[in-house]
This record gives sequence, C-alpha cells and structure tokens, in this order.
Amino acid sequence: MPDWEKILAQLAVVGSAPIPFVVALLIVGGLIWWAIDWRYSAVLTHRDAEISEFKAKLSGATPEQARDKIELLERTIRNMVGTNWQPLTRPQIANLAAKLKEIAKSRVQVMYENHLGKDLAQSIFDAFREAGWDQAMLSTGGGLGEGIVVGWSSRAEAVKSALESVAKLPVWAKDTEKEIPDLIIVGVGLNVMGQ
Repeated sequence: MPDWEKILAQLAVVGSAPIPFVVALLIVGGLIWWAIDWRYSAVLTHRDAEISEFKAKLSGATPEQARDKIELLERTIRNMVGTNWQPLTRPQIANLAAKLKEIAKSRVQVMYENHLGKDLAQSIFDAFREAGWDQAMLSTGGGLGEGIVVGWSSRAEAVKSALESVAKLPVWAKDTEKEIPDLIIVGVGLNVMGQ
C-alpha cells in the first residue's frame, strides 16, 4: 500500500493548488490536440487533393460512368487496332503446307495490317514456303479489314478452305472473280474478335 499512499499524498498537493495543475493539464491537452489536428489535417488535405484530381480527370463522373468510359475506349481501340493474333503452331504450319501443296502455285503476297498480326502472317508465310511456293512474299498492307482475307484469284477459295480447316480462323474471300494473273493475296487484318 505504500504506492497508494504516495498517490494520495500527491493528490493532496494538487488539491492545495488546483489552478496551476488544471492550467498545466489544459496546456498539455492543447498541445496534444494541436499535434493530432496538424497531422490529420495534412492527411485530409492530401486525400482531398487526390479526390479533386480524380474528379477533374473524370470530369465529375461517378465510378460507374468512369468504368463505362474506359470500356468504351477499350472497345474503340480494339475496333481500330485490334488485338494480338496468335501465330499458327508448328503442327498447324505443317498441316497447312500439306494442303497448300495441292493448290497450283503462283506468286502469293502475305500481308498484315499492323504489328498485332505480324506473327500470324509470318507463320502463314512459312507454310507457303514450306509448301514450295517460292514466290511467296511477306509485307505490311493496309485496308485489309477485320479477320483474314484472301483474294484476287479464283484459287484464293482453295487457300481460304485450307486456312479455315487448319487454323479455325475467320477467313473471307474478296474479289475472287477479279483474276489478277499469277497472284494470290492473303491478308491478316484486324483481330476485333480477340481470337
């Protein structure tokens, strides 16, 4: 009980001079309050600045409106640029080459719309070369549209069938009635379906 006696003795001192003790408590409490207020006002100011920045960037849109806007932008990009095409696998290249050997050979121009179709175009080109199409060329091209396009020769229909059966890709024939002598076009357009 000696500890209790010391505490009671000190309380007697506080009781004899309460005003300085209360003033000291108020000063210490005020300093603690000021420190906490200063710290959290900085945190709140930073948070408010971030919220204001996000609101400015979103033009005051709600999170749902922002999500919808981002999805619209992603769809727009996918429709304008497409997504990455997967190249043919080694067995698919060999299978396509076997089917291409059955088609009368000529010049073939394998093209790709943008870098997202380059690997697929390269693998199709490799199948033509493996099939003995010595005049096959690979290059960029424009205006190929969506999917894989073959054309400018009646033999393009046979190439279309070979590509569809081997690669299971969306292939469409274009201007097959316009016979460009000794030339078949194979174009890797935009991949808007994400295949």
